[in-house]
Amino acid sequence: MIGWAVALVVAAVTAVVAVWQVNEQLYAPEATAETYWESLSSGDGSEALGLFHSVPEFTQDGEVDNVLLSGPPLMHSAELIDSADITETDGGAELDFTAADQSYSTELPLARTGSTWGFFDTWEIASSAITWFEVDVPGAPQGGIGQVQVNGEPVNLDEETARLSAYVPTVAEISIDSQWLSGSATHVVASADEDEESSAERVTLELEASEEAARVFQDELSSYFENCDQQVLMPAGCPVGTTTSNRVDPDTISWTFPEAEAFTLTFDAESWEVTHGDLVAEVSFDAIHHHTGEQVSETAEVPFELDFQVGASGDDLVVSIDGTTP
Repeated sequence: MIGWAVALVVAAVTAVVAVWQVNEQLYAPEATAETYWESLSSGDGSEALGLFHSVPEFTQDGEVDNVLLSGPPLMHSAELIDSADITETDGGAELDFTAADQSYSTELPLARTGSTWGFFDTWEIASSAITWFEVDVPGAPQGGIGQVQVNGEPVNLDEETARLSAYVPTVAEISIDSQWLSGSATHVVASADEDEESSAERVTLELEASEEAARVFQDELSSYFENCDQQVLMPAGCPVGTTTSNRVDPDTISWTFPEAEAFTLTFDAESWEVTHGDLVAEVSFDAIHHHTGEQVSETAEVPFELDFQVGASGDDLVVSIDGTTP
């Protein structure tokens, strides 16, 4: 009898251990969180969505782009996340990770949705694990920018903004793919938002003139100054000129203008801008003195002003330069 009792106790303990192991491996919140993270890491958005109790309405209303929820953009996000570690908490599971050289810790929202066989709690990912954020590109219409690149995929702008849904966690590399303007930002979605109607996180992408735009602008400016380097004291179509009472040798007239590299092309939310210091040209020439007849060398500094109009038109950067005399 004692042997039978011991056997029953051992069997009971074995059953309890087996139930505990099954619960830990298949039905614990941590197990659901692990499966969720594996889905994100592999770029399998369909599998990840299948773990949700429900999905937010904004993912289906057409105003929010879902490019980050599947495929290569999702996989690229996972590649930007390092040292991911999941631990079970009283209310679910916590994910610790690093991204963009910073450490993050986020509570993965889980929902208990019932039980299996009367023993095992079933857990699903709560809808708040999908959130959304807004990308603002000030000056996009003025710069001819209609899209941004998000983890390598194009996303259309509505005027200056785009809205994107994202899992928690997500890392989004956002950039402008334009010949004339550039800009980039990295956004880390690290927390779930229980209120779908609350203000979304906002990423502002500042535009700046690209190196190619700066080169084209400086080439245009150099050509403008070259055209003004005429062997006359009053160059036609240019904002500079000087006079002298002496008889000038025109073959010796030489104009010197500021270097094009001294001008900086920038872009803000309103328009293209050109910054520079005081503009002064220098002219030198040889002449015969009006009274004495001796040969003299003369120089003069001539201040001037320039008005720039810069705009992007398709594949062209249009640069207009008008000069005035102060």
